[in-house]
Amino acid sequence: MSHYTQALPAQTAGGATSTTYVGTVETTDDDGSTLVAVNLTAPAGYATVTGVATNNVTFNVRQLRAGSSLGTVASVQLVSGKNLVAETPLNVPLTTPLAVQRGDVFDVQMVQNGTGLAVGIGVFAQVEIN
Repeated sequence: MSHYTQALPAQTAGGATSTTYVGTVETTDDDGSTLVAVNLTAPAGYATVTGVATNNVTFNVRQLRAGSSLGTVASVQLVSGKNLVAETPLNVPLTTPLAVQRGDVFDVQMVQNGTGLAVGIGVFAQVEIN
């Protein structure tokens, strides 16, 4: 099992979409690895970001191979009931988990919806493959 973790930059409400590199798969087993989990975790002391029905933010996790996106493999929108709370992992539901190959890259896009929702610096994105 491998974990790739990266702290995300801050994003202002309504800011431009940001893309942050999370990691490159270095090894896979003979059976072929797959994406098994994605989590977002705010650091200690982080002010809670409370999801709202509209004017919010979406986190998209993409898988890339040889420089081309294979698509969004996990996604979560901070709507009512979906919050970023300090030291509390938020599961990002898998959308279309694909087989993972050595050299595949994972990144996270933060996309503001409507007037958006500010996200503070340092939210950790973690991708787990097995």
